[in-house]
Amino acid sequence: MDNYENHGIGLGRILLTGAIALVVVVVIGFITFVGSCVSTYNQLVDMQEEVSRAEANVETMMQRRLELIPDLVSTVQAYTKHEEKVFEDIANARKELGDSLSSGDLEQISEANENLSVAVNNLVALAENYPDLTSGQQYTSLMDQLEGSVNRITIARESYNEEVANYNKEVRHFPGNILANIFGFEEMEQFEADEAANNPNMVNFD
Repeated sequence: MDNYENHGIGLGRILLTGAIALVVVVVIGFITFVGSCVSTYNQLVDMQEEVSRAEANVETMMQRRLELIPDLVSTVQAYTKHEEKVFEDIANARKELGDSLSSGDLEQISEANENLSVAVNNLVALAENYPDLTSGQQYTSLMDQLEGSVNRITIARESYNEEVANYNKEVRHFPGNILANIFGFEEMEQFEADEAANNPNMVNFD
């Protein structure tokens, strides 16, 4: 009888130890999972902030170009007062981009920025018909500033697109995709390339 009792006690201890070990494993697994979710959530928040920062940088660079254009228009207009269509296009394109920057709609911003680049390229092409204008210090200085502005926009846009790509990847991957659905982290759109800004007339008026 004693052997049966001892055997039963031993078996009970083994089962109890196994149960405790299982509980410990489950608890550790749960804590690890929760920790991973918290880490992933914080990473999503941080990456979202980086995207917002990069977007603000792009818009700041675009705003800087907007501020340079009136001086360029005034300089060219002094030589070509009769070219009203070109100046109207510039004014409309500037307003369109300014309005789109206020809206925060990336598609509108990209389209408006493209339209402004086309308008500026047309203005620069017009200026090339006036050698005295294009050789002047004020004009060349403005063009240097605009070239730098366009380059900074390109760099800022590439940085933004890289941040968006990393963020979108995290949103799609496990467990980020689960947390994204729960907490409303949605994929973001990238800026499209501004082909008109790469027109040689924009950066090389010689």
